Amino acid sequence: MKTFGRREFLIAGAVALPAFAFSTKAVAAAPYAGFRMGSQSYSFRYFKDPAVAIAKLKELGLTEMEFCSVHFKPDATDPGFAAVKELIASSGIKVPVYGVEGFGKDEAANRKKFEFAKALGLEVISADIEKEGNAMKNVDALCKEFNIKAGIHNHGPGARYDKVTDTINAVKGTSVAVGACVDTGHVIRSGEKPHEVIAALGERVHSLHLKDWKHGGAEQIVGEGDMDLVAVAKALKAINFKGPIMLEYEDHESDPVPHMKKGLENWQKACDKA
Repeated sequence: MKTFGRREFLIAGAVALPAFAFSTKAVAAAPYAGFRMGSQSYSFRYFKDPAVAIAKLKELGLTEMEFCSVHFKPDATDPGFAAVKELIASSGIKVPVYGVEGFGKDEAANRKKFEFAKALGLEVISADIEKEGNAMKNVDALCKEFNIKAGIHNHGPGARYDKVTDTINAVKGTSVAVGACVDTGHVIRSGEKPHEVIAALGERVHSLHLKDWKHGGAEQIVGEGDMDLVAVAKALKAINFKGPIMLEYEDHESDPVPHMKKGLENWQKACDKA
């Protein structure tokens, strides 16, 4: 076996060090601590053309979008659906979520939305599910059949799903496929704390709408409102969250990108600290 003297050892170490340093740097620089970041297309509702919305997404350096009906209908039989799919494929982005969509007693209408979700390759449908009748049971069955999750979207004071207990009580008796799309801005509007809501829902958290708010006030750039960003990142790590996080910003409708970029910077800093 060949032995190394001090000089050879130092030379070998010097050669190996840059590769090690590069590897360490690459790990440390993982964007958003490895969380999957995208945007809700409602942020780009001023731009009705989905191609323009995708261009705005790419300005943010993101490659995942949760589209909503502002940009195209949740209907796989719509004449324009094939062109939408082609646009998404050619743009190189992913669309893991769509919504928010309502689900009620019309089981045929509910099924049509799941057929659309399957055709688009969705993981989650952001949903507003009626509590009355068999809507919840029907959505649960469709989740199992299509292998697609439903994330109940909380929409703040006065909405069907306001407090976290509204969601928790509604999903009792359903499979874990029926869970939550946690809108952190609306959580604040409801007088609750996003990180506590995430912890309470646990494995039922299927996706997030990441936005910020002032208690009793207005929407803010993410990181400039009352949301504890570091606590949110820690809460997501604690539940081993692997789903999509969709940045949403409803202010500055005609020019949201600069404000969203600042929010992403604040989120990155919080992820680095978590």
